[in-house]
Amino acid sequence: MATSALVLVVASTASAIPQARPVMAASGQTAVTDPVPLLELTNPQGIHFYTLSRTEADTAVAGHGFRLHPSRVGYARQAGFPGSHPLFRLAKVNGPGWLVTPSVQERDHLTASGQFRYEGVLGYVAASPAPGTAMLSRFSNGVEWRLALEAPHGNANELTAAGYFRDGPVGYVHPHWIRAGALYFGTWDMETHPAILRGGRTEFGRDYDDWWAGVRDYSGRDPSVPQYKGVWPDDDFSDRMPAIGFYDDSQTATVEKHITQATSGGLDYFAFYWYWNPQKRAESHGVGLQSFLRARNRATMDFALTICAHSWDNGVLKIPVEQYDTVVAHLANNYLSQPNYLRANDGRRIVWLCDTRGIGSGSAADVKDFTNRLRAAARTKWQEEILVLAHQDLGHQPASVGADGDYCAAPYHAVLSRSYRSYVDGQRNGFAHGSQNFVRCVMSDFDERPRYPITKEPASTVYYFPDHSFDLFARAARNAYADIAASTRTSVVDNFVLVYAWNEWHEGGYIEPNARDGSRYLDILRAELRLTAQ
Repeated sequence: MATSALVLVVASTASAIPQARPVMAASGQTAVTDPVPLLELTNPQGIHFYTLSRTEADTAVAGHGFRLHPSRVGYARQAGFPGSHPLFRLAKVNGPGWLVTPSVQERDHLTASGQFRYEGVLGYVAASPAPGTAMLSRFSNGVEWRLALEAPHGNANELTAAGYFRDGPVGYVHPHWIRAGALYFGTWDMETHPAILRGGRTEFGRDYDDWWAGVRDYSGRDPSVPQYKGVWPDDDFSDRMPAIGFYDDSQTATVEKHITQATSGGLDYFAFYWYWNPQKRAESHGVGLQSFLRARNRATMDFALTICAHSWDNGVLKIPVEQYDTVVAHLANNYLSQPNYLRANDGRRIVWLCDTRGIGSGSAADVKDFTNRLRAAARTKWQEEILVLAHQDLGHQPASVGADGDYCAAPYHAVLSRSYRSYVDGQRNGFAHGSQNFVRCVMSDFDERPRYPITKEPASTVYYFPDHSFDLFARAARNAYADIAASTRTSVVDNFVLVYAWNEWHEGGYIEPNARDGSRYLDILRAELRLTAQ
């Protein structure tokens, strides 16, 4: 690598930020093993600075007048990996200026010159091309040093056109890295909604408890059960059986299979619906989640909780104010403490609020009281902050309920429209209405016809998308990818996607491989979101 332009000293009256080493990320960020964004900032004089630490970036912005750019310089890792090498960051001794190099020789030469101060390891990049990576190069113009992805992924050509010289490559990084996960409905077991078990007996004549009642019947895949298609006899429901068969998620082996399927498709996490029963003073419908925590391969996948406090299950799934502290302690001690609990790019554990109508009275003040207590517990237990995201359709401004941002899942208005094409057409407009900290969603489908007549009747009250297709689903995934690629948000979850859903079989929202289509949903997501199998 050329070094002749690297020892120029540029006079300036601006002061550099304190010597916080790049490795000193926020408490918790070092627990993030996925690639994280290589952040690009400029100081008040326009000199560029790079870091993987969001804490360092925020300190530079808040305390030293830096500006954080929304542009992406790629995604690098905080720890070494096979085939990687470190990037070293140096700061000029006199005046602002920062240089990044993969060369130990260059680092030592510049440090020995007395004109540069070594600040530590910025991060780790691949030393040679790997699938999904692009070349990251360094440029200089006699005043400062820049990092940029080579074309077509970055603005390297723009820099050379502006008078910068290419010093050479520093390594290979992912130009995009989407962390995609799916909502997980962990109730395919004996603890499921009693109406399903009751309906299996009364509507379909079961002589046993069947939590697949309705789904099993509509699918026609169980030879021991006569097929029933409600008032839609000509429609095909043969996809309504999981590829692994009608399962019991209380069996750890079931969820181990799900983890293998999901990670093979490039998914990063499951977001489990989580319920509380105030009458029992205990969580409810948590069997699938407990199986996940027992899974031998659980370390290959992250998980999170999305708190659903609403009127399902005869209205008992609520969190009274007087039980807030009990619930908070339960969440912190049993789930948020797990080593593979999902974290944002800055290391904050993510807690999702799927439905807040049953948190206290459901008022913004009651919900905020709950989230504040959860934050306080995290500060006490780990000296860390959490990231709270509220469902976009709840009707609250995130700050009013103590949330840091929001997310979408299966948008209510789209379901009510009864048109999947309409959902896809309006998807990016919905993304635009998200807050600064916003997680985009992809809805696989919504078709609750197997609920008829067990829990939904008359048939006119059943919602589904007659125009759903895999081509439209692929476009929905492309919309999420394109919106992230064009984003000007600088959020710590801007590259996250939440899919509705892994296994909402009664509700028709699933990407879990099925008996008719195999892994087609996962294959589309992996291709359109450029996911990398774990």
